[in-house]
Amino acid sequence: MNKQTTRKIDEDDLHAYVDGLLDEQRRREVQDHLDRHPQDAACVGIYREQRQLLRSALAPIADEPIPERLQIHALLARRDDPPQWRWRMAAAVMMALGMGSFGGWQLHGAWDAAPTAGVTALAGEARSSFAAYMHDDPGETDRSTLLRLVSDKLQRSIDIPDLGASGYRYVGGRLVSTANGTGGLFFYEREDGTRIAMMVRPMQVDKEAPMMKQTAGSVGGFTWAEKGLGYSVVGTAATDLLHPIADEVRRQLRNAKV
Repeated sequence: MNKQTTRKIDEDDLHAYVDGLLDEQRRREVQDHLDRHPQDAACVGIYREQRQLLRSALAPIADEPIPERLQIHALLARRDDPPQWRWRMAAAVMMALGMGSFGGWQLHGAWDAAPTAGVTALAGEARSSFAAYMHDDPGETDRSTLLRLVSDKLQRSIDIPDLGASGYRYVGGRLVSTANGTGGLFFYEREDGTRIAMMVRPMQVDKEAPMMKQTAGSVGGFTWAEKGLGYSVVGTAATDLLHPIADEVRRQLRNAKV
């Protein structure tokens, strides 16, 4: 076993994972670490959301050209006038410090206003869709037809996990519309009538994300993303009961040959 595979996962690795800067081997190692350490997985989720919110907040100026005075040739030319350069640099630092709190609060406002994205958005969409349709008859479309509809809409082959060993049977599903595109929602039911659902949709943000717990009100569950598809298992059952079900769903999806 080489040194890289035994190197401890640190915060730099987590940030590099979020930024997509790891090679495939190290990415798998970090993913395995996150699967076994939910606290670190929660931190990664926060890093991802912060990254997306910053990108959204700064998007209006990201493509603007660099001002002429900040071009490298202009900066190098100013080295010939050290006293004036030092004075201007000092002024720039003071301005930066003075603007820091104002800019921070401005960014804070943009941060609050920016829409959620990635797995955070998917988690909310899954909870909302589950709450909206949990009492409806989900068996309007047969399994094979629904799978074809969802696969065609998502432009990816989709499978429906078998949760019989967990005490749930598949009872139907539907296409659902979200703010981030169309998704598939598949319902399962226990003998006592308790329902859970699995939602899947393509991911434009967080195409790879570890499993994260999420709750709001009486609905909670677990959300993750792999290979550009996001998944969420939600229901009204306690999250400690939903966790092994979500693990089983992920295991079957990883092993599916569709």
